[in-house]
Amino acid sequence: MLNNHKKQVVKTHRLYSKKLLILSVSLALTSISYAIDTHDHDELESHKIKISLDNHDTHGDKDEHDKHGDEDEHGEHDTHGDEEEHEDHDKHGDEEEHDDHDKHGNKDEHGHGDEHEEASFVKMSPEQQAMAGIKVITIKAQKNLNQIISAPGEVVNDLYNTTLLTTQIDSKVLKRKVVLGQHVNKGDVIAILYSLNIATAQNQLKVALSEWQRVRKLGKQSVGAKRYINAKAEVEKNKSLLMAYGFNQQLTEQFILGKNNFKSGEYPVIAPHDGVILEDNFQSGQYLSAGSTIALLVDEDSVWVEALLAPEIGQRIPVGTKAKIIIGNKTFYAKVIHDSHAIDEITRTRKIRLSIKNKGHLLHAGHFARVFLELPLISKGKNDKVILLPETALMRSSDGDWTVFIEQEPGVFKQEEVDLENTINGMHRIKGLKPGQRVAIKGAFFLASEIAKGGFDPHNH
Repeated sequence: MLNNHKKQVVKTHRLYSKKLLILSVSLALTSISYAIDTHDHDELESHKIKISLDNHDTHGDKDEHDKHGDEDEHGEHDTHGDEEEHEDHDKHGDEEEHDDHDKHGNKDEHGHGDEHEEASFVKMSPEQQAMAGIKVITIKAQKNLNQIISAPGEVVNDLYNTTLLTTQIDSKVLKRKVVLGQHVNKGDVIAILYSLNIATAQNQLKVALSEWQRVRKLGKQSVGAKRYINAKAEVEKNKSLLMAYGFNQQLTEQFILGKNNFKSGEYPVIAPHDGVILEDNFQSGQYLSAGSTIALLVDEDSVWVEALLAPEIGQRIPVGTKAKIIIGNKTFYAKVIHDSHAIDEITRTRKIRLSIKNKGHLLHAGHFARVFLELPLISKGKNDKVILLPETALMRSSDGDWTVFIEQEPGVFKQEEVDLENTINGMHRIKGLKPGQRVAIKGAFFLASEIAKGGFDPHNH
């Protein structure tokens, strides 16, 4: 009786041990199935483990219950039940895991992928395109382009046709002959001055002329070569001195001929060319030291425009480059006459100078201007072939890159990323497109909004 009870306890202990072992194996199989995606591989591993368990159990039964048929039969029955339970559990677990895996895989493969693929496409009918104002063009590569550079400028006087009239010696203003802003012609008298040095130079010239006339009449052989040469040199010296003091060539010749219309010591300030008196820094009776400014005479038949450019390295503006200049509501045409090689220390800009024919004297110093220079677009010695698109063709993608909408087929637009290189004449130079592609140059904002909301309904349904 005691032996039967003992055998029953051992049998019960073995049963629970086997169940615990089967449960552990099930948990291990579940972990393995999550790490391995192939369902057939899971079934094969589970089958191998179960066979190993059966062999282990059978071997144990033979060792402990040899020749006990009833107990072995009972044990086999329990084992068979447990194996069926384990197989059902494994099958159920594998099916659930397989279903979950398929759902997850399908979601990644078809949900996210299709969403990403569809997100960059928009399909629209001709009516919808008309409503959205979408305009599509076939892009072409352009060459032999001229780049327009815009720069601020200011009208200044043409310094090559501007004269600053100054005194050469200490003088006194006797009489004013012009007023500020007056137009004068070449040879007109600006003012009459008096100088003691002029009077002295005139008297010395008279003496030298008298001596020269006497020596020349007697002849070189009579007076000797030395006296003859000295007399002639003295005349030339006093003529040069008088001209240095302010007499011009014409006045000096008139003085020598005795046709001087001015009193001794008086001399006129004469306009060397046509122009306008823009400054007159003198008054009648005023004493002016040598080097003092009398007047500023400007010929306004031509003026300059000085434009300020950003100091780009390597950029040169050739002399003779044509330009369009807008001043107020009028347009003028000019050409470059100077390109500075220095950068202004204050404005950090480079100055170029242009000349304009100022017909009718419409332009004056101080006018603000807008300068448009036309330069050939050259790269590596050859004209670039470039693709240009307007601002309206460009949109930012969700990650901040520039994009355009390319028509893949009629009514189907795909958003493609592009690179912006620079701006030429208000158009953007694009890299990443090929000639012949059709691009939406108007309505890109609408296409981008349609991608954002995922579709288009012209009736807002």
